[in-house]
Amino acid sequence: MFRRVPKKSEAEKPLSDGGQLRWNWQFPQGGVDPGENEEETLFRELEEEIGTRDVNIIRSSKTRIRYHYPRKMLYILHQQPIWKPFRGQQQRWYLVKLNCETEQISFTHLPVEFDAFQWISPRRGLKLVVPWKRKAYRKGLRSLGIL
Repeated sequence: MFRRVPKKSEAEKPLSDGGQLRWNWQFPQGGVDPGENEEETLFRELEEEIGTRDVNIIRSSKTRIRYHYPRKMLYILHQQPIWKPFRGQQQRWYLVKLNCETEQISFTHLPVEFDAFQWISPRRGLKLVVPWKRKAYRKGLRSLGIL
Protein backbone atom coordinates (compact mmCIF):
# COMPACT_ATOMS: atom_id res chain seq x y z
CA MET A 1 0.00 0.00 0.00
CA PHE A 2 1.26 3.48 -0.77
CA ARG A 3 0.03 6.99 -1.08
CA ARG A 4 0.88 9.71 -3.51
CA VAL A 5 1.16 13.27 -2.25
CA PRO A 6 0.44 16.00 -3.34
CA LYS A 7 -1.09 15.12 -6.74
CA LYS A 8 -3.60 12.67 -5.23
CA SER A 9 -5.59 13.32 -2.07
CA GLU A 10 -4.05 11.90 1.08
CA ALA A 11 -7.35 10.09 1.56
CA GLU A 12 -6.84 8.02 -1.60
CA LYS A 13 -4.88 4.75 -1.65
CA PRO A 14 -4.25 2.39 -4.58
CA LEU A 15 -5.65 -1.11 -4.80
CA SER A 16 -4.61 -3.67 -7.38
CA ASP A 17 -6.99 -5.89 -9.32
CA GLY A 18 -6.19 -9.60 -9.40
CA GLY A 19 -8.68 -9.92 -12.25
CA GLN A 20 -10.25 -13.24 -11.20
CA LEU A 21 -13.00 -12.93 -8.57
CA ARG A 22 -15.92 -10.69 -7.69
CA TRP A 23 -13.92 -9.25 -4.78
CA ASN A 24 -10.62 -9.25 -6.59
CA TRP A 25 -9.03 -6.09 -5.23
CA GLN A 26 -6.17 -6.13 -2.78
CA PHE A 27 -3.11 -4.17 -1.80
CA PRO A 28 0.25 -5.34 -3.15
CA GLN A 29 1.61 -8.11 -0.94
CA GLY A 30 4.02 -11.02 -0.96
CA GLY A 31 6.07 -13.50 1.00
CA VAL A 32 9.52 -12.95 2.48
CA ASP A 33 12.17 -14.91 0.58
CA PRO A 34 14.99 -16.69 2.47
CA GLY A 35 17.71 -14.20 3.47
CA GLU A 36 15.42 -11.22 2.89
CA ASN A 37 14.11 -8.82 5.54
CA GLU A 38 10.58 -7.38 5.46
CA GLU A 39 11.62 -4.03 3.96
CA GLU A 40 13.56 -5.77 1.17
CA THR A 41 10.44 -7.84 0.52
CA LEU A 42 8.33 -4.67 0.32
CA PHE A 43 10.54 -3.16 -2.39
CA ARG A 44 10.86 -6.43 -4.35
CA GLU A 45 7.11 -7.07 -4.29
CA LEU A 46 6.26 -3.52 -5.36
CA GLU A 47 8.63 -3.83 -8.30
CA GLU A 48 7.17 -7.23 -9.27
CA GLU A 49 3.54 -6.20 -8.86
CA ILE A 50 3.41 -2.56 -9.96
CA GLY A 51 6.72 -2.09 -11.78
CA THR A 52 8.44 0.33 -9.39
CA ARG A 53 10.24 0.44 -6.08
CA ASP A 54 10.42 4.24 -6.14
CA VAL A 55 8.73 4.77 -2.77
CA ASN A 56 9.61 6.08 0.69
CA ILE A 57 8.42 4.24 3.78
CA ILE A 58 6.33 6.52 5.98
CA ARG A 59 5.47 3.99 8.70
CA SER A 60 4.81 0.32 9.32
CA SER A 61 2.55 -1.64 11.63
CA LYS A 62 4.17 -2.44 14.98
CA THR A 63 2.88 -6.00 14.86
CA ARG A 64 1.98 -8.39 12.08
CA ILE A 65 -1.67 -8.59 11.09
CA ARG A 66 -3.02 -12.16 10.78
CA TYR A 67 -5.89 -13.78 8.99
CA HIS A 68 -6.99 -17.37 8.43
CA TYR A 69 -8.14 -18.83 5.14
CA PRO A 70 -11.80 -19.93 4.99
CA ARG A 71 -12.47 -23.69 4.94
CA LYS A 72 -13.31 -23.80 1.23
CA MET A 73 -10.02 -22.14 0.35
CA LEU A 74 -8.07 -24.42 2.70
CA TYR A 75 -9.61 -27.44 0.99
CA ILE A 76 -8.48 -26.17 -2.43
CA LEU A 77 -5.01 -25.13 -1.23
CA HIS A 78 -4.39 -28.39 0.57
CA GLN A 79 -4.80 -30.31 -2.70
CA GLN A 80 -1.30 -29.04 -3.51
CA PRO A 81 1.42 -30.40 -1.16
CA ILE A 82 3.33 -27.10 -1.08
CA TRP A 83 0.29 -25.37 0.51
CA LYS A 84 -0.54 -28.10 3.07
CA PRO A 85 1.19 -26.43 6.04
CA PHE A 86 -0.53 -23.07 5.50
CA ARG A 87 -3.63 -22.00 7.43
CA GLY A 88 -3.54 -18.26 6.67
CA GLN A 89 -1.13 -15.36 6.51
CA GLN A 90 0.50 -12.80 8.75
CA GLN A 91 1.55 -9.49 7.25
CA ARG A 92 3.49 -6.40 8.22
CA TRP A 93 1.63 -3.40 6.82
CA TYR A 94 3.51 -0.44 5.31
CA LEU A 95 2.39 3.04 4.40
CA VAL A 96 4.64 4.36 1.64
CA LYS A 97 4.78 7.47 -0.54
CA LEU A 98 4.98 6.90 -4.28
CA ASN A 99 7.79 9.09 -5.68
CA CYS A 100 7.21 8.47 -9.38
CA GLU A 101 4.31 9.45 -11.59
CA THR A 102 1.23 7.23 -11.61
CA GLU A 103 1.85 6.65 -15.34
CA GLN A 104 5.03 4.75 -14.43
CA ILE A 105 3.04 2.01 -12.69
CA SER A 106 3.06 -1.04 -14.95
CA PHE A 107 2.03 -4.68 -14.91
CA THR A 108 4.67 -6.10 -17.25
CA HIS A 109 6.48 -8.36 -14.76
CA LEU A 110 5.88 -12.06 -15.45
CA PRO A 111 3.87 -13.77 -14.23
CA VAL A 112 1.34 -10.93 -14.31
CA GLU A 113 -0.33 -10.75 -10.89
CA PHE A 114 -2.50 -7.66 -11.45
CA ASP A 115 -4.01 -5.95 -14.44
CA ALA A 116 -5.32 -2.65 -13.06
CA PHE A 117 -5.20 -0.29 -10.13
CA GLN A 118 -7.18 2.65 -8.86
CA TRP A 119 -6.84 5.34 -6.22
CA ILE A 120 -9.63 5.02 -3.66
CA SER A 121 -10.34 5.81 -0.02
CA PRO A 122 -9.49 3.19 2.63
CA ARG A 123 -13.19 2.76 3.48
CA ARG A 124 -14.06 2.07 -0.15
CA GLY A 125 -11.16 -0.37 -0.32
CA LEU A 126 -12.60 -2.39 2.54
CA LYS A 127 -15.75 -2.94 0.49
CA LEU A 128 -13.79 -4.22 -2.52
CA VAL A 129 -11.58 -6.85 -0.88
CA VAL A 130 -12.69 -10.43 -0.39
CA PRO A 131 -14.95 -10.51 2.71
CA TRP A 132 -12.78 -12.86 4.77
CA LYS A 133 -9.81 -10.42 4.54
CA ARG A 134 -11.76 -7.34 5.65
CA LYS A 135 -11.09 -7.67 9.38
CA ALA A 136 -7.34 -7.95 8.73
CA TYR A 137 -7.43 -5.03 6.28
CA ARG A 138 -9.28 -2.92 8.84
CA LYS A 139 -6.62 -3.75 11.47
CA GLY A 140 -3.82 -3.00 9.02
CA LEU A 141 -5.26 0.35 7.97
CA ARG A 142 -5.89 1.32 11.60
CA SER A 143 -2.35 0.32 12.57
CA LEU A 144 -1.08 2.83 9.98
CA GLY A 145 -3.39 5.56 11.27
CA ILE A 146 -5.36 5.94 8.05
CA LEU A 147 -8.70 4.50 9.13
